[in-house]
Amino acid sequence: MGKITDEQKRIIEKFSCERLSSNPENKNLIKNFVSEKGSLLVDYLHELAWDEDVECKTAYYLVKSPENEIALFFSLKCGALFDPLDEESVEERAKRLQKLLRAVQEINKNGKEKELAIQILENFRSGRNITIEQIKRNIKINAQQAQELLQSLDYDKRHEQNEQIIRVGHTYPGIDLVHFCANDLMKEKWKSYGIQHPMGEVMFWKYIAPIIYETQKSIGCQYAYLFAADASRDGVLINYYNVALKFEEPTNLGTNKPSYDLCCVFMCQEVNELKRNRQEYFDNFNPDDDDIIV
Repeated sequence: MGKITDEQKRIIEKFSCERLSSNPENKNLIKNFVSEKGSLLVDYLHELAWDEDVECKTAYYLVKSPENEIALFFSLKCGALFDPLDEESVEERAKRLQKLLRAVQEINKNGKEKELAIQILENFRSGRNITIEQIKRNIKINAQQAQELLQSLDYDKRHEQNEQIIRVGHTYPGIDLVHFCANDLMKEKWKSYGIQHPMGEVMFWKYIAPIIYETQKSIGCQYAYLFAADASRDGVLINYYNVALKFEEPTNLGTNKPSYDLCCVFMCQEVNELKRNRQEYFDNFNPDDDDIIV
């Protein structure tokens, strides 16, 4: 694969990106935005986007052609991901550690209790290059931490007056790509430029990715994420977001899914990876002469 050419750069850099409400003429321009597949997104653009952008509830952006036509629009807002906290698992872990702790305490006794304690500790030590004294110390620390977490959960439930609070393990700052939609009226013109990649894909890496990772200079941001509205049987859109835009379906992270995104698939990628992926994208923009294009 070869790097993007100077001519391709010249074409792409003639496009521009601006906040929706930064230019009064955009209020009329968006009326000509059309997307058959993204009709619900277009309705949102026409009816709610301007006010939300003015009030900074969500930041809307337009990518425009050299002729001042809207090529696509997208929107971003702050969000958070988290590790789920299974309170039953926390309680079960605390009980297991208390059992191990009792075994540690029994090891100084005689008789069956000592034999059983040694057996439990040896099973725990199996396959680890660690002494029994180190195991005893680790078990004591972990049992104490688990008990403190249980006590904190109990205290929080009794004293937190807001019943809508959801307790989680850890939280991770993120940016939500809320809307991402190309204008059908620009697709034929894009083809005339002779760039093999889809317009939305190119503009994502050209404009959206930098806004996301530049945000890290002002505020902590670990993940970029979205909800893929893919109604196809073979997951075409999900595959597109994964292959072309490098978003993945995590199994270890959760987030809040609004009713607006019900039936959509949660996908994310680390912002630090986003920057590297952007560089790789433009470094491998064109197929080599001997590449086989399927």
